[in-house]
Amino acid sequence: MVLLNPKQLAETHPDPTLNAILRKTVVFFEAKGKKQLKQDDFDRVWYADFLDFVKRERIFATLLTPTGYGDTDCRWDTSRLCAFNEVLGFYGLCYWYAWQVTILGLGPIWMSGNEELKRKAAQLLNDGEIFAFGLSEKEHGADIYATDMLLVPTAEGSYLANGDKYHLLHCPYGYRSLQKGKRHIWSFGR
Repeated sequence: MVLLNPKQLAETHPDPTLNAILRKTVVFFEAKGKKQLKQDDFDRVWYADFLDFVKRERIFATLLTPTGYGDTDCRWDTSRLCAFNEVLGFYGLCYWYAWQVTILGLGPIWMSGNEELKRKAAQLLNDGEIFAFGLSEKEHGADIYATDMLLVPTAEGSYLANGDKYHLLHCPYGYRSLQKGKRHIWSFGR
């Protein structure tokens, strides 16, 4: 087992783009310092500086946009995701959480057949947005098998999601609408 030591970050991944992202991310956190990271965590400080950093460096766009929907360096690749997970988890769960909830929010979109929605999601990633995911219910938590939510077919051939959600991750930050000027939660790719 190899343990992460940010002061001796080995560039062992065969992907130079990922190695550069990992290096920049370590520099970002090391410049902030352990004391400040711990204090921010203790004080529950919103991590706007981290989100500004990943937006400026296009990190989420590069790592979370599938091939064909973004720039040539964009690729959804499990080995890339795992390497970035490790770095974020090392520096703090709030940073990993922002990343992971964005992955959860994007999964249904990328797996759908809705090309318009995929292109919109790719553009939002490129613009530096994060995504949300909502599944928790007061009675069941996030147990997808016990959910009271139902997907009901509509006469137009689409689906309507009916149910109550208790906790929506990243709100009001991680949501955008396809309708200009309006906001809502993206829950499904269809």
